[in-house]
Amino acid sequence: MSDTRDRVLDATLACLVRNGHGGTTARAIAQTGGFAPGVIYYHFSDLDDLLVAALARTSGSRIDRYRTELSGTDRAVPLVARLRELYDEDTETGHIAAVQELYSGARPGSRLAAQLAEETRNWEQLSEELLTVLLRGKPLASLVRVRVLAGAAVAFYLGMETLTHLDGDRSRPDTLFDQAARLAAVFDRVPRLNRRSRRLR
Repeated sequence: MSDTRDRVLDATLACLVRNGHGGTTARAIAQTGGFAPGVIYYHFSDLDDLLVAALARTSGSRIDRYRTELSGTDRAVPLVARLRELYDEDTETGHIAAVQELYSGARPGSRLAAQLAEETRNWEQLSEELLTVLLRGKPLASLVRVRVLAGAAVAFYLGMETLTHLDGDRSRPDTLFDQAARLAAVFDRVPRLNRRSRRLR
């Protein structure tokens, strides 16, 4: 039964990428997955329930992947390089395109909007974890509110994806990652303060 449910979720995400939010109907999902539309309603109460579950699945899976690959990374250069590779995975698997469609189609006050808000908070939490490790001992750490910076990082990511989604300019992320790599090299050259130095401050 869980295998069939997973097939429905996979078909929903693929349908979002192919047809957009407006074209992701029960019939279109069923055609994409090669099953009868009634299968959807055996596992989900309605289309909104399915979209919420599909979002939770793809977002949760990618967060787990990011956390596994990045946790404990305390240097900016390898962090940016790995982020770039993970971003490319997000693009190739259709995760980014599917999530963008869900953001564009979510109605304020809907279950989907609430799930999007929850998943955004989860990404902010992951960003905060990574930034805490990266900034530990750096002089800049005393000037930064990590939670605010984490929220800004996620907002920037979403904004970049929205613009890229609208104008189709796939060079935009590459340009930003190139710039981030140059800044990361400078950041890594800034020495960390030892514990004694931090106490004296």
